Amino acid sequence: MAYKVNINNVEPDTSGRSFRYFAKDKKGETLRDTYWLIDPENSPSQRLKLGYTIVYPDGKTTGHAHHDQEEVYFILSGRGEMEIEKERFPIQEGDAFYVEPGKFHATYNTGILPLVILWVTGKVD
Repeated sequence: MAYKVNINNVEPDTSGRSFRYFAKDKKGETLRDTYWLIDPENSPSQRLKLGYTIVYPDGKTTGHAHHDQEEVYFILSGRGEMEIEKERFPIQEGDAFYVEPGKFHATYNTGILPLVILWVTGKVD
């Protein structure tokens, strides 16, 4: 008989050497790294920003709104929830979605693996 297991159904290590041990008091707080890859301040781009964000397990991004920018997200890996103007919906690898200018949005990692997001913002007139 085959034995099958999915990593999303296994409890992670919480020993003193684990990320979860160090982050246990930060659950629900901002736990993310962002890399600005293309930006008008450091590249030839005039309007576009491209970024790569990793949201760690049990973490979230700082919620914010861009009044003069629209934004597109593409989920590279992981699972979570996206909040746009108080509406929350599940997100997972392969999902792409659009955030209108001025709409508050935040991303939550509800899985056990890092949630990895590629995003693009563009200035609007």
